[in-house]
Amino acid sequence: MATVDLQFNLLDALAPSSMKRAKQEIKPAAHKRKFSLPVEQADHAVNRIAFVREQQEMTLRSVSRHTGIDVRTLRKQEKPTANLTLTELSKWSEALDVPVANLIEEPESTLDNPVKKRAAMVRIMRSAVSISEEASSEKMSALADTLVSQLVDLMPELEGLSAWPQYGQRRGPEEVGRVAERPMRVEF
Repeated sequence: MATVDLQFNLLDALAPSSMKRAKQEIKPAAHKRKFSLPVEQADHAVNRIAFVREQQEMTLRSVSRHTGIDVRTLRKQEKPTANLTLTELSKWSEALDVPVANLIEEPESTLDNPVKKRAAMVRIMRSAVSISEEASSEKMSALADTLVSQLVDLMPELEGLSAWPQYGQRRGPEEVGRVAERPMRVEF
Protein backbone atom coordinates (compact mmCIF):
# COMPACT_ATOMS: atom_id res chain seq x y z
CA MET A 1 0.00 0.00 0.00
CA ALA A 2 1.47 3.32 -1.05
CA THR A 3 1.09 6.46 0.99
CA VAL A 4 1.04 9.95 -0.42
CA ASP A 5 2.29 12.96 1.47
CA LEU A 6 0.36 16.07 0.50
CA GLN A 7 1.21 19.53 1.68
CA PHE A 8 -1.59 22.06 1.85
CA ASN A 9 -0.58 25.67 2.11
CA LEU A 10 -3.88 26.95 3.49
CA LEU A 11 -2.36 30.11 4.93
CA ASP A 12 -0.85 30.99 1.57
CA ALA A 13 -4.12 30.29 -0.22
CA LEU A 14 -6.24 32.36 2.17
CA ALA A 15 -3.83 35.29 2.62
CA PRO A 16 -4.27 38.46 0.55
CA SER A 17 -1.92 38.82 -2.41
CA SER A 18 0.14 41.49 -0.63
CA MET A 19 0.98 39.03 2.16
CA LYS A 20 1.80 36.01 0.01
CA ARG A 21 5.34 34.76 0.26
CA ALA A 22 7.52 34.65 -2.80
CA LYS A 23 8.10 31.08 -3.85
CA GLN A 24 11.74 30.07 -3.85
CA GLU A 25 13.07 27.90 -6.58
CA ILE A 26 15.05 24.93 -5.36
CA LYS A 27 18.04 24.30 -7.55
CA PRO A 28 19.61 20.86 -7.59
CA ALA A 29 23.10 20.77 -6.17
CA ALA A 30 25.77 20.77 -8.80
CA HIS A 31 27.61 17.49 -8.90
CA LYS A 32 31.37 17.25 -9.15
CA ARG A 33 32.75 15.96 -12.40
CA LYS A 34 35.05 13.01 -12.20
CA PHE A 35 36.66 13.68 -15.56
CA SER A 36 38.52 16.69 -16.81
CA LEU A 37 36.68 19.47 -18.58
CA PRO A 38 37.21 20.12 -22.30
CA VAL A 39 39.42 23.10 -23.12
CA GLU A 40 39.11 24.95 -26.43
CA GLN A 41 42.38 25.04 -28.38
CA ALA A 42 43.58 27.82 -30.70
CA ASP A 43 45.69 27.30 -33.81
CA HIS A 44 48.62 29.30 -32.34
CA ALA A 45 50.12 30.00 -28.91
CA VAL A 46 47.85 32.30 -26.89
CA ASN A 47 49.08 31.82 -23.30
CA ARG A 48 52.26 31.10 -21.41
CA ILE A 49 50.84 29.66 -18.23
CA ALA A 50 53.18 26.65 -18.18
CA PHE A 51 56.22 28.91 -18.50
CA VAL A 52 55.07 31.18 -15.66
CA ARG A 53 54.15 28.18 -13.47
CA GLU A 54 57.62 26.71 -13.98
CA GLN A 55 59.22 30.09 -13.21
CA GLN A 56 57.18 30.27 -9.99
CA GLU A 57 58.18 26.65 -9.27
CA MET A 58 54.65 25.53 -8.53
CA THR A 59 53.37 22.06 -9.24
CA LEU A 60 50.06 21.36 -10.94
CA ARG A 61 48.93 19.75 -7.70
CA SER A 62 49.49 22.97 -5.73
CA VAL A 63 47.76 25.03 -8.43
CA SER A 64 44.88 22.55 -8.22
CA ARG A 65 44.65 23.15 -4.47
CA HIS A 66 44.57 26.92 -5.00
CA THR A 67 42.02 26.89 -7.83
CA GLY A 68 39.83 23.88 -7.02
CA ILE A 69 40.27 22.59 -10.59
CA ASP A 70 41.40 19.01 -11.21
CA VAL A 71 44.96 18.42 -12.41
CA ARG A 72 43.90 16.94 -15.78
CA THR A 73 41.97 20.08 -16.67
CA LEU A 74 44.85 22.28 -15.49
CA ARG A 75 47.25 20.31 -17.69
CA LYS A 76 44.99 21.03 -20.69
CA GLN A 77 44.62 24.68 -19.71
CA GLU A 78 48.35 25.33 -19.44
CA LYS A 79 49.05 24.23 -23.01
CA PRO A 80 50.18 27.28 -24.99
CA THR A 81 47.32 26.82 -27.46
CA ALA A 82 44.60 26.64 -24.79
CA ASN A 83 42.10 29.43 -25.41
CA LEU A 84 40.94 30.23 -21.86
CA THR A 85 38.18 32.48 -20.58
CA LEU A 86 38.94 35.51 -18.45
CA THR A 87 37.60 33.68 -15.39
CA GLU A 88 39.99 30.77 -15.95
CA LEU A 89 42.91 33.17 -16.48
CA SER A 90 41.93 34.98 -13.29
CA LYS A 91 42.07 31.72 -11.29
CA TRP A 92 45.53 30.98 -12.70
CA SER A 93 46.59 34.55 -11.94
CA GLU A 94 45.55 34.23 -8.29
CA ALA A 95 47.18 30.82 -7.89
CA LEU A 96 50.48 31.93 -9.45
CA ASP A 97 50.33 35.40 -7.86
CA VAL A 98 51.03 37.22 -11.14
CA PRO A 99 49.01 39.71 -13.18
CA VAL A 100 46.71 38.23 -15.84
CA ALA A 101 48.65 40.15 -18.50
CA ASN A 102 51.72 38.00 -17.77
CA LEU A 103 49.77 34.84 -18.62
CA ILE A 104 48.80 35.99 -22.10
CA GLU A 105 51.20 35.25 -24.94
CA GLU A 106 52.57 38.27 -26.69
CA PRO A 107 54.96 37.94 -29.61
CA GLU A 108 58.61 38.30 -28.61
CA SER A 109 57.94 39.25 -25.00
CA THR A 110 59.36 38.12 -21.70
CA LEU A 111 57.99 38.17 -18.18
CA ASP A 112 57.76 41.49 -16.37
CA ASN A 113 60.72 42.28 -14.20
CA PRO A 114 58.77 41.94 -10.90
CA VAL A 115 57.69 38.40 -11.83
CA LYS A 116 61.26 37.41 -12.67
CA LYS A 117 62.43 39.02 -9.44
CA ARG A 118 59.85 37.13 -7.37
CA ALA A 119 60.73 33.81 -9.00
CA ALA A 120 64.42 34.42 -8.24
CA MET A 121 63.61 35.37 -4.63
CA VAL A 122 61.58 32.16 -4.20
CA ARG A 123 64.52 30.09 -5.46
CA ILE A 124 66.96 31.92 -3.14
CA MET A 125 64.61 31.48 -0.17
CA ARG A 126 64.22 27.75 -0.84
CA SER A 127 68.00 27.43 -0.98
CA ALA A 128 68.45 29.40 2.25
CA VAL A 129 65.86 27.26 4.06
CA SER A 130 67.52 24.10 2.74
CA ILE A 131 70.92 25.29 4.00
CA SER A 132 69.38 26.18 7.36
CA GLU A 133 67.82 22.72 7.71
CA GLU A 134 70.94 20.84 6.59
CA ALA A 135 73.59 23.00 8.29
CA SER A 136 76.21 20.89 10.03
CA SER A 137 77.70 23.65 12.19
CA GLU A 138 76.13 26.23 14.47
CA LYS A 139 77.78 29.09 12.54
CA MET A 140 76.37 27.88 9.22
CA SER A 141 72.92 27.50 10.77
CA ALA A 142 73.06 31.03 12.22
CA LEU A 143 74.20 32.45 8.87
CA ALA A 144 71.38 30.66 7.00
CA ASP A 145 68.80 31.79 9.59
CA THR A 146 70.00 35.39 9.19
CA LEU A 147 69.69 35.09 5.42
CA VAL A 148 66.16 33.70 5.76
CA SER A 149 65.09 36.54 8.05
CA GLN A 150 66.59 39.14 5.69
CA LEU A 151 64.74 37.64 2.74
CA VAL A 152 61.48 37.71 4.72
CA ASP A 153 62.15 41.39 5.50
CA LEU A 154 62.49 42.05 1.75
CA MET A 155 59.46 39.96 0.77
CA PRO A 156 57.13 39.05 3.67
CA GLU A 157 55.22 36.60 1.46
CA LEU A 158 58.27 34.30 1.50
CA GLU A 159 57.75 33.49 5.17
CA GLY A 160 56.91 29.85 5.68
CA LEU A 161 58.27 28.78 2.29
CA SER A 162 59.57 25.22 2.43
CA ALA A 163 63.01 23.99 1.46
CA TRP A 164 63.79 22.24 -1.79
CA PRO A 165 62.27 18.75 -1.79
CA GLN A 166 64.91 16.06 -1.43
CA TYR A 167 63.04 13.22 -3.15
CA GLY A 168 60.25 14.83 -5.16
CA GLN A 169 57.14 16.55 -3.85
CA ARG A 170 55.95 15.21 -0.53
CA ARG A 171 52.33 14.98 0.48
CA GLY A 172 51.00 16.38 3.70
CA PRO A 173 49.29 14.11 6.24
CA GLU A 174 45.82 15.14 5.01
CA GLU A 175 46.57 14.35 1.37
CA VAL A 176 46.28 10.96 -0.22
CA GLY A 177 47.61 9.72 -3.50
CA ARG A 178 45.72 8.25 -6.43
CA VAL A 179 46.22 4.75 -5.05
CA ALA A 180 44.12 5.59 -2.00
CA GLU A 181 41.27 6.87 -4.19
CA ARG A 182 40.80 3.57 -6.02
CA PRO A 183 39.37 0.48 -4.34
CA MET A 184 41.71 -2.50 -4.18
CA ARG A 185 40.58 -6.05 -4.76
CA VAL A 186 42.29 -8.61 -2.58
CA GLU A 187 41.96 -12.30 -3.34
CA PHE A 188 42.84 -15.05 -0.88
